[in-house]
Amino acid sequence: MKQGWPRSLAIIVGIILWTSGLGFAEEARLIIGLQVEEGLSAQSVADALEASLQAQANSLGVKVEHVFTLIPAAVIRVSDPEALQALQSDPRVNYIVPDGKVATPEHGLRELYARPPSDGIFGAATPVELYSWGVQRIRAPEVHRAAISSASGPLALGLLERTTPWSWALVLAFIPVLLGLGLVVFRRRHKHLRWSLGLGLIALGVAMGGLSGCTAAVVLPHPGVMGEGITVALLDTGVDLEHPDLKANIVGGIDFVNSDNDPQDDNGHGTGVAGLLAAVENGVGLIGTAPKVRLLIVKMLRYDEQGSISDLIRGIEWAVQRGAQIISMSLGTEEDNFALRQAIQAAYRAGVLLVAAAGNKGLRVLYPAAYPEVIAVAATDRRDQRAWFSNVGPEVELSAPGVDLLTTGLDGDYQVESGTSFAVPQVAGVAALVMSTGLRDPEAVRLRLQQTADDLGLPLSAQGYGLVDAERAVLGFGRP
Repeated sequence: MKQGWPRSLAIIVGIILWTSGLGFAEEARLIIGLQVEEGLSAQSVADALEASLQAQANSLGVKVEHVFTLIPAAVIRVSDPEALQALQSDPRVNYIVPDGKVATPEHGLRELYARPPSDGIFGAATPVELYSWGVQRIRAPEVHRAAISSASGPLALGLLERTTPWSWALVLAFIPVLLGLGLVVFRRRHKHLRWSLGLGLIALGVAMGGLSGCTAAVVLPHPGVMGEGITVALLDTGVDLEHPDLKANIVGGIDFVNSDNDPQDDNGHGTGVAGLLAAVENGVGLIGTAPKVRLLIVKMLRYDEQGSISDLIRGIEWAVQRGAQIISMSLGTEEDNFALRQAIQAAYRAGVLLVAAAGNKGLRVLYPAAYPEVIAVAATDRRDQRAWFSNVGPEVELSAPGVDLLTTGLDGDYQVESGTSFAVPQVAGVAALVMSTGLRDPEAVRLRLQQTADDLGLPLSAQGYGLVDAERAVLGFGRP
Protein backbone atom coordinates (compact mmCIF):
# COMPACT_ATOMS: atom_id res chain seq x y z
CA MET A 1 0.00 0.00 0.00
CA LYS A 2 1.70 3.21 -1.15
CA GLN A 3 1.69 6.11 1.24
CA GLY A 4 0.36 9.56 0.33
CA TRP A 5 3.48 11.69 0.40
CA PRO A 6 5.35 11.83 -2.95
CA ARG A 7 8.99 10.90 -2.56
CA SER A 8 10.07 14.10 -4.29
CA LEU A 9 8.49 16.18 -1.52
CA ALA A 10 10.32 14.13 1.11
CA ILE A 11 13.59 14.83 -0.71
CA ILE A 12 12.84 18.56 -0.71
CA VAL A 13 12.25 18.47 3.07
CA GLY A 14 15.52 16.61 3.49
CA ILE A 15 17.42 19.14 1.39
CA ILE A 16 15.97 21.97 3.47
CA LEU A 17 17.12 20.22 6.64
CA TRP A 18 20.54 19.64 5.10
CA THR A 19 21.10 23.16 3.79
CA SER A 20 19.82 24.76 7.00
CA GLY A 21 22.06 22.54 9.12
CA LEU A 22 19.09 21.80 11.41
CA GLY A 23 20.16 19.26 13.97
CA PHE A 24 23.43 18.39 12.27
CA ALA A 25 25.67 20.21 14.74
CA GLU A 26 25.56 16.88 16.55
CA GLU A 27 22.90 14.47 15.31
CA ALA A 28 19.52 14.83 13.67
CA ARG A 29 16.79 12.59 15.06
CA LEU A 30 14.49 11.72 12.19
CA ILE A 31 11.65 9.39 11.28
CA ILE A 32 12.05 7.60 7.96
CA GLY A 33 9.19 5.81 6.20
CA LEU A 34 9.22 3.28 3.37
CA GLN A 35 7.10 2.67 0.34
CA VAL A 36 5.50 -0.72 0.86
CA GLU A 37 3.46 -3.09 -1.23
CA GLU A 38 -0.05 -4.01 -0.25
CA GLY A 39 -0.37 -7.32 1.53
CA LEU A 40 2.87 -7.22 3.46
CA SER A 41 2.54 -7.71 7.20
CA ALA A 42 3.72 -5.00 9.57
CA GLN A 43 6.47 -7.27 10.84
CA SER A 44 7.66 -8.04 7.29
CA VAL A 45 7.84 -4.33 6.57
CA ALA A 46 9.72 -3.72 9.81
CA ASP A 47 12.19 -6.50 9.05
CA ALA A 48 12.77 -5.22 5.53
CA LEU A 49 13.24 -1.67 6.74
CA GLU A 50 15.64 -2.69 9.45
CA ALA A 51 17.66 -4.82 7.04
CA SER A 52 17.78 -1.99 4.50
CA LEU A 53 18.94 0.56 7.04
CA GLN A 54 21.37 -1.68 8.85
CA ALA A 55 23.04 -2.55 5.56
CA GLN A 56 23.89 1.10 5.15
CA ALA A 57 24.39 2.00 8.80
CA ASN A 58 28.13 1.34 9.01
CA SER A 59 29.00 3.12 5.78
CA LEU A 60 26.64 6.06 6.28
CA GLY A 61 26.88 6.58 10.03
CA VAL A 62 23.14 6.06 10.50
CA LYS A 63 21.97 4.83 13.89
CA VAL A 64 18.68 2.95 13.96
CA GLU A 65 16.91 3.58 17.30
CA HIS A 66 13.56 1.90 16.77
CA VAL A 67 11.74 0.14 13.95
CA PHE A 68 7.97 0.52 14.19
CA THR A 69 5.62 -2.34 13.53
CA LEU A 70 2.46 -0.21 13.50
CA ILE A 71 3.68 1.83 10.51
CA PRO A 72 6.44 1.16 7.93
CA ALA A 73 8.91 3.55 9.49
CA ALA A 74 11.86 3.81 11.84
CA VAL A 75 13.53 6.33 14.15
CA ILE A 76 17.09 7.10 13.07
CA ARG A 77 19.93 9.41 14.05
CA VAL A 78 22.00 10.95 11.28
CA SER A 79 25.11 13.08 11.80
CA ASP A 80 26.28 13.36 8.18
CA PRO A 81 24.19 15.28 5.59
CA GLU A 82 25.60 13.02 2.87
CA ALA A 83 24.17 10.01 4.65
CA LEU A 84 20.74 11.68 4.65
CA GLN A 85 21.08 12.38 0.95
CA ALA A 86 21.99 8.74 0.32
CA LEU A 87 18.89 7.56 2.19
CA GLN A 88 16.71 9.94 0.20
CA SER A 89 18.03 8.48 -3.02
CA ASP A 90 16.79 5.02 -2.05
CA PRO A 91 13.66 4.34 -4.17
CA ARG A 92 12.05 2.57 -1.22
CA VAL A 93 12.06 5.71 0.95
CA ASN A 94 8.66 7.38 1.18
CA TYR A 95 9.40 10.24 3.55
CA ILE A 96 11.93 11.58 6.03
CA VAL A 97 10.56 13.96 8.67
CA PRO A 98 12.00 15.48 11.87
CA ASP A 99 11.17 13.79 15.16
CA GLY A 100 9.38 16.76 16.66
CA LYS A 101 8.24 17.52 20.19
CA VAL A 102 4.94 16.92 21.93
CA ALA A 103 3.89 18.28 25.31
CA THR A 104 0.91 18.60 27.59
CA PRO A 105 -1.26 21.62 26.76
CA GLU A 106 -0.47 22.85 30.28
CA HIS A 107 3.30 22.64 29.77
CA GLY A 108 5.00 25.67 31.29
CA LEU A 109 1.69 27.13 32.48
CA ARG A 110 0.43 24.67 35.09
CA GLU A 111 0.99 27.19 37.86
CA LEU A 112 -1.85 29.16 36.26
CA TYR A 113 -4.18 26.18 36.40
CA ALA A 114 -3.23 23.85 39.26
CA ARG A 115 -3.74 24.33 42.97
CA PRO A 116 -3.87 22.03 46.01
CA PRO A 117 -7.27 20.91 47.34
CA SER A 118 -8.74 22.42 50.47
CA ASP A 119 -7.35 20.96 53.69
CA GLY A 120 -9.44 18.53 55.65
CA ILE A 121 -11.41 16.97 52.80
CA PHE A 122 -9.57 13.66 52.77
CA GLY A 123 -8.44 11.13 55.30
CA ALA A 124 -8.04 7.39 55.63
CA ALA A 125 -11.09 7.20 57.92
CA THR A 126 -13.32 9.47 55.85
CA PRO A 127 -16.56 7.49 55.39
CA VAL A 128 -17.42 9.20 52.08
CA GLU A 129 -16.19 9.25 48.52
CA LEU A 130 -16.18 12.34 46.34
CA TYR A 131 -17.11 13.03 42.77
CA SER A 132 -15.20 15.85 41.17
CA TRP A 133 -17.71 18.43 40.02
CA GLY A 134 -16.90 17.70 36.38
CA VAL A 135 -17.64 13.99 36.71
CA GLN A 136 -20.90 14.95 38.40
CA ARG A 137 -21.71 17.47 35.66
CA ILE A 138 -21.41 14.91 32.87
CA ARG A 139 -23.77 12.71 34.92
CA ALA A 140 -21.49 9.72 35.34
CA PRO A 141 -22.86 9.00 38.88
CA GLU A 142 -26.33 8.41 37.40
CA VAL A 143 -24.83 5.69 35.23
CA HIS A 144 -22.89 4.15 38.13
CA ARG A 145 -26.04 3.70 40.19
CA ALA A 146 -28.36 3.04 37.26
CA ALA A 147 -29.77 -0.27 38.53
CA ILE A 148 -30.61 1.17 41.98
CA SER A 149 -32.07 4.39 40.65
CA SER A 150 -34.34 2.73 38.12
CA ALA A 151 -35.60 0.16 40.60
CA SER A 152 -36.00 1.83 43.96
CA GLY A 153 -34.87 5.42 43.86
CA PRO A 154 -31.49 7.10 44.24
CA LEU A 155 -30.08 5.34 47.31
CA ALA A 156 -26.52 6.44 46.60
CA LEU A 157 -26.64 10.15 47.17
CA GLY A 158 -24.47 12.99 45.93
CA LEU A 159 -25.89 16.26 47.14
CA LEU A 160 -23.27 18.74 48.23
CA GLU A 161 -21.21 20.80 45.83
CA ARG A 162 -20.78 24.38 44.75
CA THR A 163 -23.19 23.90 41.91
CA THR A 164 -25.90 22.89 44.43
CA PRO A 165 -28.05 25.93 45.33
CA TRP A 166 -26.63 27.51 48.48
CA SER A 167 -30.04 27.43 50.17
CA TRP A 168 -30.04 23.64 50.14
CA ALA A 169 -26.39 23.45 51.15
CA LEU A 170 -27.04 25.72 54.15
CA VAL A 171 -30.08 23.66 55.20
CA LEU A 172 -28.12 20.42 55.03
CA ALA A 173 -25.26 21.93 57.01
CA PHE A 174 -27.50 23.71 59.55
CA ILE A 175 -29.45 20.65 60.69
CA PRO A 176 -26.57 18.86 62.50
CA VAL A 177 -25.30 22.19 63.88
CA LEU A 178 -28.75 22.94 65.33
CA LEU A 179 -29.02 19.47 66.89
CA GLY A 180 -25.54 19.78 68.34
CA LEU A 181 -26.27 23.14 69.91
CA GLY A 182 -29.47 21.72 71.35
CA LEU A 183 -27.61 18.88 73.04
CA VAL A 184 -24.98 21.24 74.46
CA VAL A 185 -27.46 23.78 75.80
CA PHE A 186 -30.24 21.44 76.97
CA ARG A 187 -29.71 20.63 80.65
CA ARG A 188 -29.98 16.97 81.51
CA ARG A 189 -27.90 14.16 82.88
CA HIS A 190 -24.93 12.61 81.08
CA LYS A 191 -23.18 15.93 80.65
CA HIS A 192 -20.04 14.49 79.03
CA LEU A 193 -22.07 12.43 76.58
CA ARG A 194 -24.16 15.48 75.65
CA TRP A 195 -21.04 17.57 75.04
CA SER A 196 -19.41 14.84 72.96
CA LEU A 197 -22.45 14.27 70.79
CA GLY A 198 -23.20 17.96 70.52
CA LEU A 199 -19.68 18.99 69.45
CA GLY A 200 -19.56 16.04 67.05
CA LEU A 201 -22.76 17.14 65.34
CA ILE A 202 -21.55 20.74 65.14
CA ALA A 203 -18.29 19.58 63.57
CA LEU A 204 -20.22 17.44 61.09
CA GLY A 205 -22.33 20.40 60.02
CA VAL A 206 -19.31 22.63 59.57
CA ALA A 207 -17.56 19.92 57.55
CA MET A 208 -20.61 19.47 55.35
CA GLY A 209 -20.76 23.20 54.72
CA GLY A 210 -17.06 23.31 53.86
CA LEU A 211 -17.10 20.60 51.21
CA SER A 212 -17.12 22.46 47.92
CA GLY A 213 -15.95 21.66 44.43
CA CYS A 214 -16.93 18.01 44.81
CA THR A 215 -19.86 15.82 45.71
CA ALA A 216 -20.17 13.66 48.82
CA ALA A 217 -21.46 10.18 48.08
CA VAL A 218 -22.80 7.71 50.63
CA VAL A 219 -20.59 4.63 50.38
CA LEU A 220 -22.95 2.07 48.93
CA PRO A 221 -21.99 -0.43 46.24
CA HIS A 222 -22.91 0.92 42.82
CA PRO A 223 -24.55 -1.83 40.76
CA GLY A 224 -24.69 0.13 37.51
CA VAL A 225 -22.33 0.61 34.58
CA MET A 226 -18.73 1.25 35.68
CA GLY A 227 -16.60 0.53 32.60
CA GLU A 228 -15.98 -3.14 33.33
CA GLY A 229 -14.07 -5.10 30.72
CA ILE A 230 -12.73 -2.08 28.83
CA THR A 231 -9.03 -1.33 28.46
CA VAL A 232 -7.90 2.29 28.20
CA ALA A 233 -4.32 3.36 27.50
CA LEU A 234 -3.15 6.65 29.02
CA LEU A 235 -0.23 8.27 27.18
CA ASP A 236 1.19 10.86 29.56
CA THR A 237 3.82 11.42 32.29
CA GLY A 238 2.97 8.08 33.91
CA VAL A 239 0.84 7.43 36.98
CA ASP A 240 1.38 7.17 40.73
CA LEU A 241 1.33 3.37 40.69
CA GLU A 242 0.63 3.03 44.42
CA HIS A 243 -2.15 5.59 44.66
CA PRO A 244 -5.01 3.90 46.57
CA ASP A 245 -7.55 5.28 44.10
CA LEU A 246 -5.71 4.00 41.01
CA LYS A 247 -3.55 0.92 41.63
CA ALA A 248 -6.41 -1.60 41.51
CA ASN A 249 -7.18 -0.66 37.90
CA ILE A 250 -3.63 -0.67 36.51
CA VAL A 251 -3.00 -3.80 34.44
CA GLY A 252 0.24 -2.92 32.69
CA GLY A 253 2.63 -0.17 31.76
CA ILE A 254 5.83 0.91 30.06
CA ASP A 255 8.24 3.82 30.40
CA PHE A 256 9.77 5.14 27.17
CA VAL A 257 11.46 7.99 29.04
CA ASN A 258 13.69 5.72 31.14
CA SER A 259 13.46 2.62 28.91
CA ASP A 260 11.95 0.30 31.50
CA ASN A 261 8.61 -1.16 32.58
CA ASP A 262 8.03 1.19 35.53
CA PRO A 263 5.82 4.12 34.40
CA GLN A 264 5.92 5.85 37.79
CA ASP A 265 4.83 9.47 37.49
CA ASP A 266 7.39 12.08 38.56
CA ASN A 267 5.27 15.08 37.55
CA GLY A 268 1.63 14.54 38.56
CA HIS A 269 -0.03 15.38 35.25
CA GLY A 270 -0.70 11.78 34.24
CA THR A 271 -1.88 10.90 37.73
CA GLY A 272 -4.41 13.74 37.58
CA VAL A 273 -5.69 12.55 34.22
CA ALA A 274 -5.99 8.97 35.51
CA GLY A 275 -8.07 10.00 38.54
CA LEU A 276 -10.76 11.71 36.49
CA LEU A 277 -10.96 8.67 34.25
CA ALA A 278 -10.63 5.72 36.59
CA ALA A 279 -10.44 6.48 40.31
CA VAL A 280 -11.84 3.33 41.91
CA GLU A 281 -14.79 3.04 44.25
CA ASN A 282 -13.00 1.89 47.40
CA GLY A 283 -14.70 3.76 50.24
CA VAL A 284 -12.38 6.78 50.37
CA GLY A 285 -11.07 9.49 48.09
CA LEU A 286 -12.50 9.95 44.62
CA ILE A 287 -14.66 8.10 42.12
CA GLY A 288 -13.74 8.55 38.46
CA THR A 289 -15.88 8.57 35.33
CA ALA A 290 -15.34 4.84 34.67
CA PRO A 291 -14.13 3.37 37.98
CA LYS A 292 -13.67 -0.21 36.78
CA VAL A 293 -11.77 0.21 33.51
CA ARG A 294 -8.43 -1.51 33.01
CA LEU A 295 -5.59 1.00 32.69
CA LEU A 296 -2.51 0.62 30.51
CA ILE A 297 0.01 3.28 31.48
CA VAL A 298 2.44 4.65 28.89
CA LYS A 299 5.00 7.09 30.25
CA MET A 300 6.28 8.98 27.21
CA LEU A 301 6.45 12.51 28.62
CA ARG A 302 9.31 13.58 30.90
CA TYR A 303 9.00 15.34 34.25
CA ASP A 304 8.88 18.64 32.30
CA GLU A 305 5.77 17.37 30.45
CA GLN A 306 7.58 17.17 27.11
CA GLY A 307 8.34 14.23 24.85
CA SER A 308 8.93 13.26 21.24
CA ILE A 309 6.63 12.37 18.37
CA SER A 310 8.49 9.08 17.97
CA ASP A 311 7.73 8.13 21.58
CA LEU A 312 4.09 9.10 21.07
CA ILE A 313 4.00 6.74 18.08
CA ARG A 314 5.71 4.04 20.14
CA GLY A 315 3.10 4.51 22.84
CA ILE A 316 0.25 4.18 20.36
CA GLU A 317 1.93 1.10 18.89
CA TRP A 318 2.43 -0.48 22.32
CA ALA A 319 -1.18 0.17 23.32
CA VAL A 320 -2.59 -1.28 20.09
CA GLN A 321 -0.46 -4.41 20.48
CA ARG A 322 -1.86 -4.95 24.00
CA GLY A 323 -5.48 -4.65 23.05
CA ALA A 324 -6.35 -1.14 24.17
CA GLN A 325 -9.86 -0.23 23.05
CA ILE A 326 -9.44 3.46 23.86
CA ILE A 327 -6.28 5.58 23.76
CA SER A 328 -6.38 8.80 25.80
CA MET A 329 -3.84 11.48 24.85
CA SER A 330 -3.76 14.60 27.04
CA LEU A 331 -0.98 16.10 24.92
CA GLY A 332 -0.35 17.66 21.56
CA THR A 333 1.86 19.45 19.07
CA GLU A 334 1.33 22.22 16.56
CA GLU A 335 3.21 20.14 13.98
CA ASP A 336 1.28 18.09 11.43
CA ASN A 337 3.83 15.27 11.30
CA PHE A 338 3.27 12.69 8.55
CA ALA A 339 4.61 9.79 10.63
CA LEU A 340 2.22 10.69 13.47
CA ARG A 341 -0.64 10.95 10.98
CA GLN A 342 0.23 7.45 9.71
CA ALA A 343 0.26 6.03 13.24
CA ILE A 344 -3.11 7.58 14.10
CA GLN A 345 -4.62 6.17 10.92
CA ALA A 346 -3.16 2.73 11.65
CA ALA A 347 -4.58 2.71 15.20
CA TYR A 348 -7.94 3.84 13.86
CA ARG A 349 -7.96 1.02 11.32
CA ALA A 350 -7.09 -1.38 14.15
CA GLY A 351 -10.39 -0.48 15.83
CA VAL A 352 -9.16 1.82 18.59
CA LEU A 353 -11.13 4.87 19.76
CA LEU A 354 -8.74 7.83 19.96
CA VAL A 355 -9.30 10.86 22.22
CA ALA A 356 -6.99 13.89 22.55
CA ALA A 357 -6.80 17.40 23.98
CA ALA A 358 -7.69 20.39 21.81
CA GLY A 359 -5.11 22.58 23.57
CA ASN A 360 -4.93 25.54 25.92
CA LYS A 361 -3.82 28.63 24.00
CA GLY A 362 -7.21 29.71 22.70
CA LEU A 363 -5.91 29.10 19.18
CA ARG A 364 -6.27 26.30 16.63
CA VAL A 365 -6.61 22.68 17.69
CA LEU A 366 -3.41 20.73 18.31
CA TYR A 367 -2.39 17.45 16.68
CA PRO A 368 -3.24 14.60 17.07
CA ALA A 369 -6.64 15.97 18.14
CA ALA A 370 -6.93 17.80 14.81
CA TYR A 371 -6.79 14.59 12.81
CA PRO A 372 -10.23 13.40 11.67
CA GLU A 373 -9.69 9.97 13.24
CA VAL A 374 -9.40 11.52 16.73
CA ILE A 375 -12.06 12.97 19.06
CA ALA A 376 -10.83 16.50 19.82
CA VAL A 377 -11.92 17.56 23.32
CA ALA A 378 -12.40 21.18 24.40
CA ALA A 379 -12.91 22.40 27.98
CA THR A 380 -15.82 24.11 29.72
CA ASP A 381 -16.15 25.83 33.09
CA ARG A 382 -18.73 25.66 35.89
CA ARG A 383 -21.06 28.00 34.00
CA ASP A 384 -21.07 25.72 30.94
CA GLN A 385 -19.08 28.31 29.04
CA ARG A 386 -15.92 27.73 27.05
CA ALA A 387 -12.94 27.69 29.38
CA TRP A 388 -10.96 30.85 28.70
CA PHE A 389 -7.90 28.88 27.58
CA SER A 390 -9.58 26.19 25.46
CA ASN A 391 -8.55 26.02 21.80
CA VAL A 392 -11.21 26.39 19.15
CA GLY A 393 -11.70 25.21 15.60
CA PRO A 394 -13.81 23.06 13.31
CA GLU A 395 -11.99 19.96 14.58
CA VAL A 396 -13.48 20.27 18.09
CA GLU A 397 -15.88 17.35 18.45
CA LEU A 398 -16.90 17.22 22.11
CA SER A 399 -16.37 19.21 25.28
CA ALA A 400 -16.11 18.33 28.95
CA PRO A 401 -15.45 20.18 32.22
CA GLY A 402 -11.88 21.39 32.46
CA VAL A 403 -11.66 24.00 35.24
CA ASP A 404 -10.86 23.44 38.94
CA LEU A 405 -11.27 19.67 38.87
CA LEU A 406 -10.44 17.75 42.01
CA THR A 407 -8.38 14.69 41.09
CA THR A 408 -5.63 12.34 42.22
CA GLY A 409 -2.05 13.53 42.81
CA LEU A 410 1.37 12.13 43.60
CA ASP A 411 2.20 10.25 46.80
CA GLY A 412 -1.41 9.18 47.29
CA ASP A 413 -2.51 12.81 47.55
CA TYR A 414 -5.04 14.93 45.67
CA GLN A 415 -4.86 18.09 43.58
CA VAL A 416 -7.08 20.53 41.72
CA GLU A 417 -6.30 20.83 38.00
CA SER A 418 -7.49 22.79 34.96
CA GLY A 419 -6.87 22.36 31.25
CA THR A 420 -8.13 20.50 28.21
CA SER A 421 -5.90 17.62 29.35
CA PHE A 422 -8.34 16.98 32.18
CA ALA A 423 -11.42 17.21 29.97
CA VAL A 424 -10.06 14.34 27.84
CA PRO A 425 -10.33 11.53 30.46
CA GLN A 426 -13.96 12.36 31.09
CA VAL A 427 -14.79 11.84 27.42
CA ALA A 428 -12.65 8.70 27.31
CA GLY A 429 -14.40 7.51 30.46
CA VAL A 430 -17.88 7.99 29.00
CA ALA A 431 -16.76 6.11 25.88
CA ALA A 432 -15.62 3.27 28.16
CA LEU A 433 -19.00 3.25 29.92
CA VAL A 434 -20.76 2.95 26.56
CA MET A 435 -18.41 0.18 25.42
CA SER A 436 -18.93 -1.76 28.63
CA THR A 437 -22.65 -2.06 27.77
CA GLY A 438 -21.72 -4.07 24.67
CA LEU A 439 -21.39 -1.43 21.94
CA ARG A 440 -17.75 -2.07 21.03
CA ASP A 441 -17.49 -0.62 17.51
CA PRO A 442 -15.50 2.62 17.97
CA GLU A 443 -17.33 4.49 15.21
CA ALA A 444 -20.69 3.53 16.71
CA VAL A 445 -19.51 4.68 20.13
CA ARG A 446 -18.26 7.92 18.67
CA LEU A 447 -21.61 8.52 16.96
CA ARG A 448 -23.43 7.78 20.23
CA LEU A 449 -21.35 10.38 22.07
CA GLN A 450 -22.08 12.94 19.36
CA GLN A 451 -25.82 12.28 19.25
CA THR A 452 -26.26 12.40 23.04
CA ALA A 453 -24.03 15.39 23.81
CA ASP A 454 -25.61 18.30 25.68
CA ASP A 455 -25.79 21.32 23.37
CA LEU A 456 -24.67 24.25 25.50
CA GLY A 457 -25.54 26.84 22.87
CA LEU A 458 -21.88 27.71 22.29
CA PRO A 459 -20.28 28.07 18.86
CA LEU A 460 -19.52 24.72 17.25
CA SER A 461 -15.84 25.65 17.15
CA ALA A 462 -15.87 25.87 20.96
CA GLN A 463 -18.10 22.96 21.99
CA GLY A 464 -18.35 20.68 18.96
CA TYR A 465 -21.51 18.57 19.35
CA GLY A 466 -21.70 19.69 22.97
CA LEU A 467 -20.87 18.57 26.49
CA VAL A 468 -20.43 14.81 26.77
CA ASP A 469 -23.36 13.29 28.67
CA ALA A 470 -22.86 9.88 30.28
CA GLU A 471 -26.50 9.30 31.23
CA ARG A 472 -27.82 10.00 27.77
CA ALA A 473 -25.05 8.04 26.09
CA VAL A 474 -25.40 4.94 28.26
CA LEU A 475 -29.01 4.87 29.42
CA GLY A 476 -30.69 6.69 26.57
CA PHE A 477 -32.53 9.28 28.61
CA GLY A 478 -31.80 12.53 30.39
CA ARG A 479 -32.50 16.21 30.25
CA PRO A 480 -34.29 17.36 27.10
